[in-house]
Amino acid sequence: MFAELLVQAQQHHDQEATLHILESFVPKIKASLRQVPADYQDDLRQELYVKMIEVIQTFDISALK
Repeated sequence: MFAELLVQAQQHHDQEATLHILESFVPKIKASLRQVPADYQDDLRQELYVKMIEVIQTFDISALK
C-alpha cells in the first residue's frame, strides 16, 4: 500500500496520496508529541509534517517498481 502511494505521490504529484501517507502516521506523531513540552508541540508537529513531505518526495522508489 505504501509503495503504491509513494509512487503516486512522486510520479503523479498526487497530493491525496501524500495526505494518505501523512494520515497513517498521525497516531505515532501524537504519541511522540506527548513526550514534548506543550509549548513546543505545535512547532514540532509542523516540522515533522514538512520533513515527512520532503522524504515522501525524495524517497528512492526505483526499488519499489
